[in-house]
Amino acid sequence: MTSFANMTQSLAASLPATSTSASGSSHNAPEPEDPVAMSQIICNLIENMNKPPSLQTTASTSSTIPYDIWALPSCSLQNATIPSIREYNTVSNNNNQSHTKEDNSSGSPGTSSSVSITCFRCEERTPTMRCLECNDLFCHECCHKVTSDCQLREHTLLPIHQISPIGARPNSVTNDKEVMYCELHGDPVRFYCEACIIFICQECTLWVHKDHCFSPIKGALDVCRIGVFRAIEDTKTGTKAIKTAIDRAVAMSKAYEKETAEANMKIRKAMRCFAQAIEDREKYLLDKVEKMRQAKMNELTDHMNTLRGILAGLAHTNETLVRSMDSEGLDLFMAKEKGRAQVDYFSCMFKNMYVTEERIMFIPPNYDLVDQIKRQCDVQSAPANAMHTLSSSSSLQSRQSLLHSLQAAQTFPPLSYQMSAANSLRSLPDYTNHTRSTNYYDHSISSSIASLDVNSARGIGQAIPGYWMSVSVKPTRSPVSGVPIFSFGREGQDEGQVSRPWGLCVDREGNIIVADRRNNRIQIFNGRGEFRTMFGSKGTGPGEFDLPAGITTDTYGRIIVIDKDNHRVQIFTSSGNFILKFGSFGKECGQFQYPWDVAVNTLGNIVVTDTRNHRIQLFTSDGTYITKFVFEGANPAKMLKGPTTPRGVCFTTSGNIIISDFENHRLLMVDPTLSKVLHCVGREGSAIGELNRPSGIVTDDDGHIIVADSKNHRVLVFTSELRILWAVDLKSPGLDDKDRPSDVALTPEGFLVVLFETLPDTARDITSHGKQYIKVY
Repeated sequence: MTSFANMTQSLAASLPATSTSASGSSHNAPEPEDPVAMSQIICNLIENMNKPPSLQTTASTSSTIPYDIWALPSCSLQNATIPSIREYNTVSNNNNQSHTKEDNSSGSPGTSSSVSITCFRCEERTPTMRCLECNDLFCHECCHKVTSDCQLREHTLLPIHQISPIGARPNSVTNDKEVMYCELHGDPVRFYCEACIIFICQECTLWVHKDHCFSPIKGALDVCRIGVFRAIEDTKTGTKAIKTAIDRAVAMSKAYEKETAEANMKIRKAMRCFAQAIEDREKYLLDKVEKMRQAKMNELTDHMNTLRGILAGLAHTNETLVRSMDSEGLDLFMAKEKGRAQVDYFSCMFKNMYVTEERIMFIPPNYDLVDQIKRQCDVQSAPANAMHTLSSSSSLQSRQSLLHSLQAAQTFPPLSYQMSAANSLRSLPDYTNHTRSTNYYDHSISSSIASLDVNSARGIGQAIPGYWMSVSVKPTRSPVSGVPIFSFGREGQDEGQVSRPWGLCVDREGNIIVADRRNNRIQIFNGRGEFRTMFGSKGTGPGEFDLPAGITTDTYGRIIVIDKDNHRVQIFTSSGNFILKFGSFGKECGQFQYPWDVAVNTLGNIVVTDTRNHRIQLFTSDGTYITKFVFEGANPAKMLKGPTTPRGVCFTTSGNIIISDFENHRLLMVDPTLSKVLHCVGREGSAIGELNRPSGIVTDDDGHIIVADSKNHRVLVFTSELRILWAVDLKSPGLDDKDRPSDVALTPEGFLVVLFETLPDTARDITSHGKQYIKVY
């Protein structure tokens, strides 16, 4: 059996000299070696060269994946393993090895694996402890056995990494330590009972604690110190984890405050739509009652004035007849005949002046809708990664709920009031004397439900958003090419006059809505081109414009306007009352640099062409940003004049988005997710299939794409795959080359409505004041 002293001598003989003497010194007179450095070399040799492969793997695994009781719940605690005592000692030895790297050279002959070191007792396992008195090496199992001589004699057992110079005791070891005795037997205590948490003697292990788990005091103290060290490390780890959790909670609280503010804003915007619709309806009904009162008062006033005239005439006739009583001869007869004729005339007039007594009958609303409106919108707490899906689904469910409720309201039996068909719920806004359509949700029921049923997961385009019938483009009605059926909209600033208009759309009532750009207002005409109303003025506040451009309506009848030079989008009710606005100048998401055109789909999503940022952006119906598509890298062969300049835009019946590239004379089709370009057609020219500064776009419900080819003075009709079908020449008497079609729309019957834009210098020319810039074909 190899003792520790013999092993040390053999290892020392095979190691090179550790001194760093000068090159001229003799090899026969080496300098004395450092005993501490020698002990560290021995420790490293024992741990690194004679460790079994399985033990090396275990130590490596333990040092790589430490056990963390403060791990978050997302961590898999089942896969974490608690390192054993031997693994912990191995980690300590590895740490000690890093500090003594320069003393343990890999090229030293002392690191040869031919030296075999085993436990003095079992002669099998690698030793981890040394007895200071016996100078023997023991493995962990042998040195802690109850029958170990070193344990019975209370020898000092030290881990190898704490080894001291041979023959010297460490400073911490003293013979004057206090000896504890067993309270039951009076013998010195030598063991620690884990079940009872007390020190016990040899006699206790045979009787009272024979069935308990106990270990020698020395080993128990070592294990306990390791446990204390682990507890200290856990407290440090826990402190760090808790501080991190506190910081995360603070960040979450700030984020939740922001979410609260955004939710409040969305709730106010959503509820403002309902409140605005009710206020508009209330104002309309009050105005109607006032007009009815004024008409009846005028009628009754005329009636009373006539009666007073008859009364005065009768009084005059009576006086004349009384004076004629003194007459003689023919004068008496003449007075009688004249008086009789006047009395008969007044009598006939009185009989024909019968006035019918009327009352104002109030037709109450369907109060079942009140409960449905009360249940509109909701707020829920959900994980952050599920917010977008939850928002989209809940928004769709809310709309479907309200629309089905409104549809059900139309099927209720009539109320017990005498009312004509002209006063029904669906026809209330159709009063010819009223200049504004103020019913916010009228006529949107069937169209919205139909659009939701067509494709609830993907919004699609409509020729007229919210219109309940299919609209298909039709050929022009005039036998002469380019001649419209009628025109309106002369140059000027008065009602019904326009100045360099650009945007055009038709709402579900058949009204033609025009963005009067230079006059900074929106004008509404009926289907015959007669002026109805207008709203807006120049400015930067809500409801004010700075060169409005693109315009459209959604399925609820709201008017959506591109406020171009204010770099924003504004939304109004059908009567022109401001609802909300979104956007500002910039390049970030949700910001614009001179936006131009706008379109909506059946889900209410809004797409905007952001011209100077060379992109399009998609928003929800309340202006919340969704995504964008930037036209980059679309000119690899340098065939284009410059960057893509999106101008006109529309949704197709399949949900794709068509954009007109104004400067590069082409059309682009982008998929509904705004992730890629599906088709790209067109080049500069005037032939069939060629374009010259395409501008406004609209689709019909059969999938046809209608494009205003401005500089070619025509309208082109494409299929849904952008294959040319036919062209409509718009050159006609009264227009010149400076008057170009800028936007196009369809009437409910499918006929073309084209808006012409003139150049800035031409708009101020007095000769242009007789031109009409809105034409229906």
